[in-house]
Formats: sequence, structure tokens, C-alpha cells
Amino acid sequence: VVAVGGTFDHLHDGHKILLSASAFLTGKTLIIGVTGPELLKKKKYLEYLQSYNERVQSVKSFLHNIRPSLTPDVYEINDICGPTAKIENVDALVVSLESSKGADYINNVRSQLGWKELQVYTIGVVGGSDSDKFENKLSSTGYRKLE
Repeated sequence: VVAVGGTFDHLHDGHKILLSASAFLTGKTLIIGVTGPELLKKKKYLEYLQSYNERVQSVKSFLHNIRPSLTPDVYEINDICGPTAKIENVDALVVSLESSKGADYINNVRSQLGWKELQVYTIGVVGGSDSDKFENKLSSTGYRKLE
């Protein structure tokens, strides 16, 4: 079982790469954490953020197009760990380079619970790097800014 998480606002190519990698790394079920209100409070242009249901529908629709047999198991996440600290039988976590520190935190929490650590797959960020603090990355903020 593979897990992935994100806000997935205005689903763009960076999200699609992350979701595609996740879909092809898992068996039948993919656990998807979609950011809820607690983790969104500091988002820029929050008033233009798509609703939770719109974001979930975009993710499910995209995954159905690339892998119809996949079962997306979607959870609202309001903390860094989301379902990875509630479901023991998760094997792997797919993260972007930008969110890779969160994977370390999640594995630390899982270790404290006496659970196995997750295999972490890190996907590069489209158009950005850690050397520029991901300033030039493809981002939903740009889409919200235009609205």
C-alpha cells in the first residue's frame, strides 16, 4: 500500500507527476491525503482555493484516467502524518522534494508507534530546486493569484 498527500489545488502537471508515480508504485489501493482546513490556514490567496470536494474529485478523475482499476482511498488530512500514523499496513510514501522533511517526521512517528518505517520515494519539483527554496516551482499559488 502506497500513500501520497497534498493540497492538490488547481491540479497541475507537478501534481499529476506525483500522483502518476504513486499510482504506478502501488498495487490496487492508493491512500491519498488531501489537505483540510487546519493545514491550509497560511496558504496564499486562500480565498481562491478550490473546495475540498473539488480537489478530491480532480484527483480521483485524474487517477481514473491513468489507471482505472486503482482504488483511491481518500482522507482529509489536518496534520502532517494524516493516515500514515493511523493505518499500520502502509508500505511506502511518495513525496515531492519540497516535502521530503515531512517523510522523515512521519517515519519518526511510525517508529514511536512500533510500526515499520515507510519506504520513501521522492519526486523532483517541476521548475524549482532546493537551492532557490523552490521559488520557481510550478505551483497552484500562481493559478490562485490569477483569479
